[in-house]
Parts: sequence; structure tokens; C-alpha cells
Amino acid sequence: MSAYILARVTPHPLRLSDVETRLRTIIGVMSQKGATNSRLFRILMGGNAGDMGMGLEFKNFHEALGAFHEATQDPLFQDVSRKRWDDPAGDVDGPFLLRDVYAPLDVSAPVHVVRIYKMSRKNLPKMIDIVKKIDSLSEHKVTAVVPVQHSQMDTIHGVYHFDSLADAGKYIDDVGLSPRFQELVNEANELGTLVRSGMNINVI
Repeated sequence: MSAYILARVTPHPLRLSDVETRLRTIIGVMSQKGATNSRLFRILMGGNAGDMGMGLEFKNFHEALGAFHEATQDPLFQDVSRKRWDDPAGDVDGPFLLRDVYAPLDVSAPVHVVRIYKMSRKNLPKMIDIVKKIDSLSEHKVTAVVPVQHSQMDTIHGVYHFDSLADAGKYIDDVGLSPRFQELVNEANELGTLVRSGMNINVI
């Protein structure tokens, strides 16, 4: 199991470059403090399209929270934190803490397609089994992560990994529209409700 810190920002008008600069600064500090992998992403389609965000990977929660504590003592991190309130460049959602429950998340993948289901945590084992079956339908990696510290604890995030947008499109054509995939989606809908789907690209 790996631990992840995630944050998303809706940029204010004319402040996109400031949002990107601040996220890059935070990623740089967190990488120095122990993040093993990082992602600066832009959401292109679906829920929250136009937003930017960051994802940070750690070996475990001990290292994730230890790095976060050390980062809060860093002058660069503190400067960005002050600007969040004194000179906001966007509306910040997070940071959040998550863990993988099926396969490790490849934070650095060029393209992620994320499907978020709202469900009771008691259904998690059955949903993981569905994710495992979806993962077996192609060579493209599928991961499942769940929140640990989050504003929406009753969710599971299915993350599909692709090398390009065209690659993601081919997957939808070949797998996403197949009878077997649709059958598994129907099974998932018996366990929870699909509340958001989106596509983001890594811009690091």
C-alpha cells in the first residue's frame, strides 16, 4: 500500500499561471521532504474541467505525514500557504490524504481517467473485485484509491492509466463500449453511484 496527498485548485480569472507556479513550488518542497513520485495535472474533460492539481506519492502514511510536517516548516511552503489567504489565485480543494486498495497508482502517468463512485464502505470488497475484473480486460492499468482524510469519505476512485489522450480514446472504443465492461459497470452501479468522471493530463 502507498499513501497519496492530493489537492485541486479552481483558478481565478487571469491567475492560472500563479496557480501553476504555486503548485510547482509545493511539489518541489514535498519532493525534497520525501515524496517518491509527483504529478502536476490539468483536468481537460468531465468534472472540474479547467482545474489544476497535484498528486504526491509516499511509501506509507508515516512518511507522508512526516514529509508534510517538515514541509510546513519550509519558507517556500509557508510563503505559498500565506498567499492562499492573503492573495488567493484560486479556490483550493484539499489537501487530502488517500490510500490505494487495488494496485499502486502511477502518479506520473501521462493521462488519468478518474471515475468516482459514492458508496457505503461496507461495499468496498465487492467494488475492489469489480475493479480487478476491469483491470483484466486490457493491458492498461486500473487502480482503486479511497480517502483517509477527505471531505467525502464515502467514495472510491477508479483511476485508468494511459500514455496519451488517443490511447484513452482507443480504450473507450475497444473496452469501454464492450458488453463485458458495461456488464461490470452495471454491477458497480448496484454497489454505489457514479458521481463524477474526468480526464486529466500530467504537465510536469
